[in-house]
Amino acid sequence: MTAGAGARFAEVMAATAPHGLAPLSGSFPGVGIAGYSLSGGVGLLSRKYGFAADNVLSAEIVTPDGEIRMASAQENPELFWALRGAGSNFGVVTSLTMRVFPIVEVLGGSIEIDLRVSPQAGQVWREWAMQQGRDMMTAAAICSAPTSAEDLPAFLRGIHQLRIQVAWSGGTELGRAEVARLEHALVAAGAEFASSIDVVPFARTGEIFAEPDEPHSYGSEAFFLPELGEQTMVDLIEASTPDRVPTFTVIGLRLLGGAMAKAPETANALGHREATWLFSVLSPLNESEETPLPHHLTIAGELGASEIGDVLLGRSLNFTFRSLDAKEIASAFEPDDLTRLRSLRDHFDPHRVMLAQFAV
Repeated sequence: MTAGAGARFAEVMAATAPHGLAPLSGSFPGVGIAGYSLSGGVGLLSRKYGFAADNVLSAEIVTPDGEIRMASAQENPELFWALRGAGSNFGVVTSLTMRVFPIVEVLGGSIEIDLRVSPQAGQVWREWAMQQGRDMMTAAAICSAPTSAEDLPAFLRGIHQLRIQVAWSGGTELGRAEVARLEHALVAAGAEFASSIDVVPFARTGEIFAEPDEPHSYGSEAFFLPELGEQTMVDLIEASTPDRVPTFTVIGLRLLGGAMAKAPETANALGHREATWLFSVLSPLNESEETPLPHHLTIAGELGASEIGDVLLGRSLNFTFRSLDAKEIASAFEPDDLTRLRSLRDHFDPHRVMLAQFAV
């Protein structure tokens, strides 16, 4: 599949669905394919097929010298290595050729739980998620807001909710059995919940995470974790209670591993493949705000004082929404890869035409 860099996944999904094919899109079909894929791309099928960047076959790019170049395993292979993981720091990408996969539908949806009533549900989901194979994508969002937030709709004020998301791409009956196992475990733990999991066409998978259709500004922090301990889950739920957040806050946890842990046939610049979890903290920003509210760093800092801080592998650029300094950006890459990226930048952009993410 080849698409212009400005294409969004919703357009790609509409074009591939009639042929029984699906791209490695993420939770929101409205994002552009280029930025998402070249910065990694953790998608609904990534545990089965790898990061989106692993499945980019070639790219057309206008480099800072004004030349149009093709980058692939055979043509400009060093540039191809760098683009897949370091984004479009070496020029303006104008098209991508990517693999698509024979997926027509998934068993997907969400389970919603009121943490004020069932705080134990987070541990139940965590234990179930760690037992899942490559056909299962699962994530959880801990959503909370202060009761005094007059700028929010009434139904969001004081919320403290766990939203479990799943997308199963294997046999439907096997998937239903796995979902039933999770639901039975929740019942056994005394948790109350509402489930909307069912078979959906892949082109409608944006409904699984139910993210807003309209653009909005967000601030977020995001890190790769090697593990998610039992105490960490407790800390996250306690750190996000309505009396401890100043605005609507979403703590996200996404299960990684599977095919993402395996190096692709053609190497790329993505780091931290040993990570098994992606952890993020997100809130909407007002029009006048350019950086996340301090409580994002406060939540991350509180966890940094516990077991998370000692084992953070590095930052996820895909899910970090704010300006980063050189040290923060460097943490997204392996040290040797960062050195190689800087050397390639000297080669392709000696006059610093591009504002590179890994500038020092």
